[in-house]
Amino acid sequence: MKALTIKDFKTAPEFSDNVPEPTTDKTFDTLIDVLAAPIENFDKANAAGRHYSSTYWHPTFPSIPGASGIGRRVDNGQLVAFPARTLKPQFGSYAQRTVANSKLLLGISDTTDIYTSVAAASSLLTSVAPLKFSLDVKPGDTVLVNGATGFAGQLAIQVARSMVVSEIIGTGRNPERLAGLKALGATQTISLAEDDQTIMKSLTSMHIQGNLLILDYLWGHPIELILHAIIPNSLTMKRATSLVSIGAIAGQEISLPSKALRTSGLQIIGMQTPKVMANPQAVYKAVWDLINTGKIQSAVKTISLEEAATQIDWQKPVPSGVRTVIKM
Repeated sequence: MKALTIKDFKTAPEFSDNVPEPTTDKTFDTLIDVLAAPIENFDKANAAGRHYSSTYWHPTFPSIPGASGIGRRVDNGQLVAFPARTLKPQFGSYAQRTVANSKLLLGISDTTDIYTSVAAASSLLTSVAPLKFSLDVKPGDTVLVNGATGFAGQLAIQVARSMVVSEIIGTGRNPERLAGLKALGATQTISLAEDDQTIMKSLTSMHIQGNLLILDYLWGHPIELILHAIIPNSLTMKRATSLVSIGAIAGQEISLPSKALRTSGLQIIGMQTPKVMANPQAVYKAVWDLINTGKIQSAVKTISLEEAATQIDWQKPVPSGVRTVIKM
């Protein structure tokens, strides 16, 4: 079969039309003809050995990358979506056929726009999981999306809008996409393309209602500025602040002032919390419930397996604002 394979963690995925078909076992019991698979930063990091789960997904070589997608079950022809952790290690979605745990598959309608949907599904998961499962979000709260001009960040703005929170604040560097965030649901926007003094002035002027929930796709210096900006100047602060670390495009390390923890009610969590890990099907169903509303907007580019091997820079982050999907 046709597939992209890696021969080690130092070499980019290569196209081959003579890859052995996957086989089922007791856990991964269902063969799937893949129709579409997104290229995510998660997939790139795993293929390059940069993610903590790389050796789980690729225990030996050659190995097929790709953690999620949409396809048809070979046994009954049903159209299904499969999120990360559904597929058998070493047999990823960047292939004509893969093998999955049937208990984790989600049946979807044959009328689904598979390319737009598969592009959005994994990225929607990054905001649906914390906002709908990990955090106690109330209508009177404020959601701040740090890195809202990226693909997942734009979707996070729309997820926050679906929860009818009071304020939705988006930050980002791209001026054109920053200007378009209000059409997606943002009530306030802050440019990160300015100097630190200007950014801090904008951050300290944010209008925050209720508790503050920060979805952070950047980490690095931008989140340092935000954490400094939310430190209160009095002891009357009654607001709780939750920071969800999702991505680290702006840097892997930060300087965290102690007073940000002591005085702002700040708690920091990751996207994968016990509540999320314990309810993978419920989380994924919530993602698809949003997709099925037809109200989620996303920009998608489709390419073939052969083009993915030659046109994608596997060492760089995925392009901001648009998701590339491999079309089988």
